[in-house]
Amino acid sequence: MDHKSTLRGMYLVLLLGFAGCASNGAIVDPLIYWDKDDPEILAKYGPTPTQRIQSLDSVANRASGLSQADRTRHSTNISKELAEESNSVIRVHMVRALAKLNTPEAFAGLKSSLYDSDEAVRREAVTAMGVTKNPEAVALLGDVLIRDRDYDVRLSAAKSLGEFSSGAAHEALVPALDARDPAMRFAAIESLRKSSKVDYQGDTAKWREFAQGGNPEPPTTSIAEQLIPSFLR
Repeated sequence: MDHKSTLRGMYLVLLLGFAGCASNGAIVDPLIYWDKDDPEILAKYGPTPTQRIQSLDSVANRASGLSQADRTRHSTNISKELAEESNSVIRVHMVRALAKLNTPEAFAGLKSSLYDSDEAVRREAVTAMGVTKNPEAVALLGDVLIRDRDYDVRLSAAKSLGEFSSGAAHEALVPALDARDPAMRFAAIESLRKSSKVDYQGDTAKWREFAQGGNPEPPTTSIAEQLIPSFLR
């Protein structure tokens, strides 16, 4: 085998390796063996996926120290790119950056991510909604809790509702209290306990009454009974 054939074979192996990584959902960095900071390469190919993620993480880490104008600018740009980004891993990092920027423009991007095709992105968006503390997030999280087809996304929505102390947030947790799954009911109770500062322990019926605007009496069960929450009985 001559030298050129050997080089062609090595090139083919590299291409197949990239294709295999792409099929497994990994981030493919086609410039991994070249100088990624070379201005000519960047001008021709643009930043690599790794560089884009590093840039997004840098924005997220610096968000609290940015001026309002810079936060708005970053939020607008990231939200626009988010709608066109095909790489779900990059979209996750975009959502994280938007949560830290926490502007009206960022919130618009987070809202759209609640309907992303990838459950990891939706889960990140649901968590971000709790970070924003935006009252508008309550109705959106309540909708996710009922609508989303992915269990982990719904569970994250129940947890994020615990970041809001409004009556609307409490009522939005009622479907989770009525869920057949013990973990979902437990998440709802923990969110209600966190946001309300009251404690009906494991009494799902009392928590439901409270979430619907009632003021039930504190539990009177024995200590032994309290050790077995009602959602596990």
